[in-house]
Amino acid sequence: MVRRVTVWGLAVTLAASLAAAQPPAGAPGQGPGRGGGRGNVPQVVSPEVHPDGRITLRYRAPNATEVTASGELDGKPHPLTKGDDGVWSVTIGPLAPDIYTYAFNVDGVVALDPRNANTKYGYGNFGAVSIVQVPGDGPQFYDVKDVPHGEVRIRPYVSKTLGVGRTAWIYTPPGYDRGKDFPVLYLLHGAGDIESGWTMIGRANNILDNLIAEGKAKPMVVVMPLGYATQSFWAGPAKTSSAAAPQGPGALSLVAQDILNDVLPMVERDYKVSKTPANRAIAGLSMGGGHTLNIAFNRPELFRYVAAMSPAANGVSATNYPEIFKTPARINNQFKVFWLGVGEDDTLTGPGDRQLHEAFEAAGINHTWRLTSGRHEWSVWRHHLNEVAPLLFR
Repeated sequence: MVRRVTVWGLAVTLAASLAAAQPPAGAPGQGPGRGGGRGNVPQVVSPEVHPDGRITLRYRAPNATEVTASGELDGKPHPLTKGDDGVWSVTIGPLAPDIYTYAFNVDGVVALDPRNANTKYGYGNFGAVSIVQVPGDGPQFYDVKDVPHGEVRIRPYVSKTLGVGRTAWIYTPPGYDRGKDFPVLYLLHGAGDIESGWTMIGRANNILDNLIAEGKAKPMVVVMPLGYATQSFWAGPAKTSSAAAPQGPGALSLVAQDILNDVLPMVERDYKVSKTPANRAIAGLSMGGGHTLNIAFNRPELFRYVAAMSPAANGVSATNYPEIFKTPARINNQFKVFWLGVGEDDTLTGPGDRQLHEAFEAAGINHTWRLTSGRHEWSVWRHHLNEVAPLLFR
């Protein structure tokens, strides 16, 4: 078993220690992005978003020999140039209006931007990163608009499957308290993220609010559970489940078992949702896309709508799921929507997803195939959700 270490504490400690070495934002400055400060320590502003869509990143490290910035900015590392005051900087772009993640590499050590309070938390190498948004002409489809808003609730529970405390982030649509029998979308995050991912960086709640207000999507409850077989940060100290790993090809993963045996019954018991397959959907990105297919192919009778976004689907094959590939009518008659998509420039799961699409075609498995501009990144998955949500529960 791969040992995973939560980066919540690391990220907060790292950001705090780095920030302590710099003056607080808002101190008097003597030039764009620097100057002023306390004593001889320069004021640092980072990130700085320019009107033309360029972004300037700055990092104070007077003793460093090399600093680079990388992330979702444009998919490649950018070396920073060191100033006489020990502040490193680089200007990137112009970039299209969107939300971007990034991190610094300082002499081989990955670091958050200590001047940027906007952080996406998570696990491992794909986890904690800084966030910056390049605005467009008016609110984007993932921004807050002047429409009725739903709520995101953090629901704790003790998983009997895993033997640990966990939480699910649950979006309830506008009018939830006055309604009943809402359809449910189980929305799963990818590797490196946690329950908050689809809300904090995916903006799922804003996307749903806007689609519902425009009449493009049905009001629905969206359940966003943790995609690792561990204790949630909000539930207690770090703890990995001691439950036995599943055996055999195509077997339900521990996370899948938690979703089916703990999360789904809890939601249908405690929330105003429909309990029929016609009003259940499941979708996920990357690792969560793999969980989605694992669940949907093992228990196809539970769902009518399935969407896998850039899925990590290397285990999805005729060998692991013989009944699905040999008798495609089993899911062709069951799934009203079976959607598979990936970024055009995705080099992580893209090759495997293309092969999966071809395998589905060869087996006669009906599905929608979508190539979206972008790489293995949140920009792609926000667009995926914006496209998939209107297809559900029709």
